[in-house]
Amino acid sequence: MNIKTTLKTSVAAAALFAVAVPVAEAGNVVNGNGNSVTLSGQINKAYMYVDDGKSTRGAIVDNDNSGSRFRIIGSGKVNEAVSVGTNLEVEFQDNASNNFQVNDTNASAATTTGITSTTNLTNRVVNSANGDRGFGHSAFVQRVMEVTIAHKQFGKLSVGQGPVASDGTAEVTLNSAGLAVYGGATFFGDVLLRTSANASNTFTTTKWGDTYTNFDGAGRDDRIRYDSPTFAGFQVSGSMISGGAADAAIRYSGKFGGVAVSAAASYLNNASISTTVNSQMVISAAAEHDSGLNIRGHYGKADGVGTKKTAKGYNVTVGYDAKLTSLGTTAFAVGYNSIDDWNTNGDESTFWEFGVVQSLKDAGAELYVGANIASHDDTNTTNNYEDIFGVIAGARIKF
Repeated sequence: MNIKTTLKTSVAAAALFAVAVPVAEAGNVVNGNGNSVTLSGQINKAYMYVDDGKSTRGAIVDNDNSGSRFRIIGSGKVNEAVSVGTNLEVEFQDNASNNFQVNDTNASAATTTGITSTTNLTNRVVNSANGDRGFGHSAFVQRVMEVTIAHKQFGKLSVGQGPVASDGTAEVTLNSAGLAVYGGATFFGDVLLRTSANASNTFTTTKWGDTYTNFDGAGRDDRIRYDSPTFAGFQVSGSMISGGAADAAIRYSGKFGGVAVSAAASYLNNASISTTVNSQMVISAAAEHDSGLNIRGHYGKADGVGTKKTAKGYNVTVGYDAKLTSLGTTAFAVGYNSIDDWNTNGDESTFWEFGVVQSLKDAGAELYVGANIASHDDTNTTNNYEDIFGVIAGARIKF
């Protein structure tokens, strides 16, 4: 089949679909059962430049702070009090920013440190003929696949793959610069740490992402989750996670005079599914004045397995959501993050971050630029690790 025939067939199929499926509104269709189906998603692409202290590299990436994805959400009513729903969300991140490595083309360096190039370069395309341009997964990856039942008075039950109750409880914010900050691990999590003693073509086996966490629960997993109705600004959640883990969370949002406030706290017991952490907790909170000035922060800790110490860490970020143009909000943020004893007893990782995000509200788009400086120290070794510096600039467009 030649390209003209293919195009004609595609156009005809699209036209048939448009005629056959009744449209409720932009982005929504109604199926034969009378249920609403919403189609949405986003593309988030950026240029990222990283200096690991010895080498530099730039590449086109997919910003893992909010990766490219699409979703299909279905909803229907049983009666005025009860509704049911489905959520299917998949991600496609070609060149994910958290899989970026500065030195993954250097097979000789991998060999000299005892790392085989095959192990070190897993999931990366390294081909001298075609160039070293690919890293991360280049396929659809499941994010959410769940069914829900909600009652106006008794709350909501979610079953399947999706965010557990503690997911997001470390990341409460009222600032609009999230695309460009909170990215210490998502921007260069796979970048290998360099030591000052190393020659320019060698590196360690430790990734920056191995040394940092924000204690944000168990992410997305197969679970049964319950969310209570919101009462006086509070909501309680809990989930039973496949494999035997469990968590609970409480969230709050409200406003006092000209100050909006939001907060969350969670506890996760994951001893049955983790070989490194028995349990962890985190609390985060944010406040924003009507003027646009805002602050957020989190504190968390995790109890290690065996002789592993209790890891502790915190963040403080100050920001300003400004109305500088009719295009949309211009958000600024600067933050500091620190964590002790996460990778090994006696280590410390810190990073500074700065970001600016310009909203284009009428286009459903944001333009952003962010910068990070990350440092790592370890009392178990005499190595002095090089700082990592990274810059990312890109655009997210939602549909």
